[in-house]
Amino acid sequence: MAEVPETESVQPPQADVKEDTPMEIHKPHAAKTWKEFFIELGTIVIGILIALGLEQAVEAVHDRARAAQAQANIHDEIAADIGLMGTRDGIEGCISHRLDEVDGVIRASAAGSLPQGPIWIGNPFHAAMADGQYLSATQSGAVSLLPNQEQAGYATIHAEFDQYQQAEQLEQEAWADLRTLEKHPANTPVLDWQLRSAMEKARTARFEMETAEYYARTDAAKFGINPITTMRFTLQAVCVPLNTERTEAEKKIVQGGITGHKFDTP
Repeated sequence: MAEVPETESVQPPQADVKEDTPMEIHKPHAAKTWKEFFIELGTIVIGILIALGLEQAVEAVHDRARAAQAQANIHDEIAADIGLMGTRDGIEGCISHRLDEVDGVIRASAAGSLPQGPIWIGNPFHAAMADGQYLSATQSGAVSLLPNQEQAGYATIHAEFDQYQQAEQLEQEAWADLRTLEKHPANTPVLDWQLRSAMEKARTARFEMETAEYYARTDAAKFGINPITTMRFTLQAVCVPLNTERTEAEKKIVQGGITGHKFDTP
């Protein structure tokens, strides 16, 4: 019997099994040529410039917003201050008439014929003007973001406000001296000189206030700022007739327009 040759066992093909290997990381390599060096350098520089440009753009937007807000606040403040000047301007006729009347009383006192009836001098309108928004914007640097001409304009307007307030203070002091006539003081050379000096100070202060108001209003109009009237009075103290008793005059005066609050009248 013939021998059967042994057959080789046929193994099924096995798939190649790859062992887990770590992810390959390509390490940066130094530029081998000047061209590669300049390409890499240019990429870095462009990236930096883009970052700086974006930062400057954001900062510019922020600065524009700060400047616009500062401008709006300053305009509102100036408009309100000029509105206060307008309130005072509305009684200039009364002030002028009262000064003429008081001048006559001073001459009568010097001649020994001071009126025996009541004398009511009153006082001109006085209100402190605000500058907080302007000072705050200046100290924070927001004003420096505005055009130079605009910065100079605001500085000029506030200098005119300062002039107005200094004259206003001088006026109040002068009228305080003039109100001594309400007490019917005995005439003396010293008193006569003091009253005449107070009269000249009152007229000078009034002239300076009118001048400062005119220029402040004119300069503000260049920036499109119009007055905002925030205080209104039915009757001002200086508009009450000269021969009115003090108690009666105080009843006629509407002080400040603040409901339920009464101001002392000089």
